[in-house]
Amino acid sequence: MNPTRKLAAVLAADVVNYSGQMKADEAGTLTALRHLRKDIFEPLVSEHRGNVIKRMGDGWLVEFASVSDAVRCAFDIQTAALRQSALQLRIGVHLGDIAFEDEDLFGDGVNLAARLQTIAEPGMVLISDVVQRSIDERLSEVFRTAGDRKLKNVQAPISVFQWAPPEAPPPRVAPQSHSQALLIGVLPFDSLSSDPDQEFFADGITEEIITTLSKLPNLLVVARNSTFVYKGRSVDIKQVGFEQGLDLVLEGSVRQNRDRVRITAQLIDAKTGMHLWADRFDRFIEDVFEVQDEIALRIATELQVELLEGEMARFRGSGTKNLDAWSSQIKATESCRKVTKESFAEARRHAERAIALDPTYSAPLCTLGFICTVEARHCFCKDRKAALAQARGCARRALEIDSYNPEAHAVDGFADAIDGNLDDAITKFDRALALNPNHADVAARLSLTLAFDGQIADAIRVAQQAITLNPHYPGWYAGVLGFAKRLDGKYEEAKEAFREYSEMVEGFGHLDMAIVYIEMGDIKAARKAAQTVLKFRPDFRISTWKKTQLYSSQKRLEQDCDRLRKAGLPD
Repeated sequence: MNPTRKLAAVLAADVVNYSGQMKADEAGTLTALRHLRKDIFEPLVSEHRGNVIKRMGDGWLVEFASVSDAVRCAFDIQTAALRQSALQLRIGVHLGDIAFEDEDLFGDGVNLAARLQTIAEPGMVLISDVVQRSIDERLSEVFRTAGDRKLKNVQAPISVFQWAPPEAPPPRVAPQSHSQALLIGVLPFDSLSSDPDQEFFADGITEEIITTLSKLPNLLVVARNSTFVYKGRSVDIKQVGFEQGLDLVLEGSVRQNRDRVRITAQLIDAKTGMHLWADRFDRFIEDVFEVQDEIALRIATELQVELLEGEMARFRGSGTKNLDAWSSQIKATESCRKVTKESFAEARRHAERAIALDPTYSAPLCTLGFICTVEARHCFCKDRKAALAQARGCARRALEIDSYNPEAHAVDGFADAIDGNLDDAITKFDRALALNPNHADVAARLSLTLAFDGQIADAIRVAQQAITLNPHYPGWYAGVLGFAKRLDGKYEEAKEAFREYSEMVEGFGHLDMAIVYIEMGDIKAARKAAQTVLKFRPDFRISTWKKTQLYSSQKRLEQDCDRLRKAGLPD
């Protein structure tokens, strides 16, 4: 009888070190294998329209009519195994001829898939060059070349590509009021135009939607800079969901044509990739800001979130219909992302222009207030007291316009913290987070304030909450977490955080590291860290630095100053 032949994508999978694990714990390994097979591997194969054609105890061969299905199935199996299984897998995928004869399986497709599986690292997926060429651009972008490999019983070397699951996101630490909340990420909306001004417009619309979604109860919204890392990239939604720890993803597009705008939006389950809701909004340009409220309310309906009358009020009264004012506000917030004297001077100009264009627009008032607090904290201004007074004035005016505004409470709180009124600052930060539990930056500032006030356990919890809300957090978050860890005596964890801070923001983290090393008794390492501080800040003086610290305990502040002297830094 002639064998039955066909072209198919073949996935070969094998449990890593199965025999060794059986020797160490036979009962436990068999239980883990049953769970892997019954709850992960075979359900996902079925979901991706695959057919298990051979089981080999601790391994499988699976055929797919679609090579994309095979690759997506490999991703999902490895991702699920990483999260849910005590066992690790190696997976190889190849596209080629397979042949069935006498209930056995032969062919190039089977042989190469099996060879790829044997050379894959634990947790990885290896694919052949023919598979790489056969999948779409979105899928192929997540693979990296692994070079040419000589495979057993294969005459010529073949080009191989690999995918490894990303580092798991940090454990989710949500506000107590949102402990059961879903986590949503808003991807940058695509601008369907090559005009840079329209791209800026699309980015601004995305930011407005993030802000509006943050007002929904029982929904955690990932911060802007964690989702904007995907801007301009073709991404796999389930991959994004895994990297960010998301339950839901919102994506969409913006097309502007003269005086009209079309915005599309799709809500997607980040774990399954299934579309939950999609819609299109056509508006005149002057009415475009109504769309963000409509999208948020449609999502609330889809998730069966019941909005009370007071919560409905959150969606009204704080925006603008002045496009120039809105554009200036977006530019002001963009300039605030880099903490330098020059960038904050530019941010101030944009915020003041937005206020002049629309005095009833609360957002630029909050932005200007925030600018004042940063200028006061970092000595970017001549008169610190005047800057803090202006910040409080901006917060007061913003609340007169919009009594809900959480950012105004946060600005007022930050001004209090810088002024040394830590109890008042903590109260106002708590108020801001009660109104908007999604504000990652406010959570990070609250953590810093709690640490300076000696409330260390709460400081660590809130810092981790900020990281949950902003997985691609800015470097200063690592500094905040490291500071709390240092005060808690967890020096190794503090060092890791400060090392990350220094890698993310050049010149920062070394001062904190010098203190940690002194507290650990490593004078040599402390002096080396101190020299790095002087390399980036040659005019550094302990007396000047001391003025920027917010400790409620003068004794603790003097201890830090003494440690910096021991590290060799000048008074």
